[in-house]
Amino acid sequence: MRHWIPAVLYDAKPWALAIAGAILLLGSLYVALSQGHWTVLLGLLCFAGAALLVGGGVLFQLRMDYRARSKWRREGRR
Repeated sequence: MRHWIPAVLYDAKPWALAIAGAILLLGSLYVALSQGHWTVLLGLLCFAGAALLVGGGVLFQLRMDYRARSKWRREGRR
């Protein structure tokens, strides 16, 4: 059974992923540059941030494509 998610939270999910990813990515880059070396933890945080940022962008694009196709079908253009 699918759970109901409020529309505000559903629409905010890709943005939240992208913002969290950008914060992780930029934060880990800043710490690594200020320390002058990379650690395994900073590398993992940088990778996780990039993955979240890309994942949020992909999710946003998939939703835009789905909405465009749905609008196309609703208007009767196949």
